[in-house]
Amino acid sequence: LSAHRWGKTTLSRPSDQVLRLHPGTQDAVAMLDSLVFMPGMELDFWKPPSHVNQSVDVQVPRKDLPVVLDLLQRHSIPYDIMVDNLRLAVEKHMEDNHKARSRTAGRPARVDDFDFSVYHTWDEIDAFITDVQLTYPAIASLSSYAATFEGRPIQTLKLGKPSTSGETKPAIWIDAAIHCREWISPATVLYAIDQFARLYGSDPTVTRLLDELDWYFTPVFNIDGYIYTWSAPENRLWRKNRSAQPGPCVGVDLNRNWDTHFAETGASADPCSLIYHGAAPFSEPETRGISDFVLNHPEIKVYLAMHSSGQLWISPWGYSYARPPDYHLQNAMAIAAESASRAVHGEVYRVGRSIEILYAVAGGARDWAYDKAGVIYSYTVELRDTGRYGHLLPPDQILPTAEEIFPAYLKVGQWILDHPY
Repeated sequence: LSAHRWGKTTLSRPSDQVLRLHPGTQDAVAMLDSLVFMPGMELDFWKPPSHVNQSVDVQVPRKDLPVVLDLLQRHSIPYDIMVDNLRLAVEKHMEDNHKARSRTAGRPARVDDFDFSVYHTWDEIDAFITDVQLTYPAIASLSSYAATFEGRPIQTLKLGKPSTSGETKPAIWIDAAIHCREWISPATVLYAIDQFARLYGSDPTVTRLLDELDWYFTPVFNIDGYIYTWSAPENRLWRKNRSAQPGPCVGVDLNRNWDTHFAETGASADPCSLIYHGAAPFSEPETRGISDFVLNHPEIKVYLAMHSSGQLWISPWGYSYARPPDYHLQNAMAIAAESASRAVHGEVYRVGRSIEILYAVAGGARDWAYDKAGVIYSYTVELRDTGRYGHLLPPDQILPTAEEIFPAYLKVGQWILDHPY
């Protein structure tokens, strides 16, 4: 969710820099906000301007650097250089993952030999969840409820013991990589899938949660885009899907394409923007198919959209400062989940509403699930880190991230059983 383009679409150029800005006044925030859609500027706000004394991370092309530095000086905004050469950082990130993957190179992506400490291609992810279904047929089933623009089925793995009474069980929906460059999100979901399946029948908490709840895991929402981010270093930071658009540009930001306050704050009508909302709500087959499934399954009581980065548990709304009617319930569950997560490695995740702790945004999955599908407990979860690496999180942080999020999933499931609605 964070680390996205708020200007024209560009790829990772050899000499781009990433700056961390420190606006100390409202005027400074307003000036940075004015750069969001400034013509001719190709700035990519990894962490957009929002509040006074809240840092802003921005990717700046070398050609725009003199203008940006002059503006910062004139408005007395201090800054640090986070990444001196983004192209080199991307190449190192991919090389580190390639080296880590060499440990299991050539082996099939199977349950009994899957490496959760590296980033995996879509084909490997697909093979793994297919093997989960085959290995644990009593609790796992694989289905596709939507397709991508390029015609790929979006795979969803359902975990849960079938109800013997025939009654519909409460359900939890978890998806990842709607923004395809956020590789840590599917890696974290795959680890959780393995833990749930492996521990069922031996761990009493996991067993209860699969006996009494159904869990829907969609490890990669934006499959076309995810495959594209693996195709070359210059494509690693692609965010949108790959649908054809009028003119020279490609793709829609799938997390601006939902039918709630569509085309309002935090979205662009420019097809060349990486926050382009699309021609209409649910113009994209990915969002259209998944939303139909959620609407047709009112038993879904939790919607978790996994993103990176920032370490945040974000509840509705992103488009209004007003608190939703269920704010206190939403906040209480998020606090409980964050506490469970923090107990693992001590990493803190801020809890709050998007407009309070991140930025204003509309047309997203989280708010749609609450507003239109009636899912009270609907969240965006921003995974590690808080800005040092952003979407280029090193492979050695995959397992720690996954390990701290799995207990949060357990807490979410326990909360739903203890607070039914």
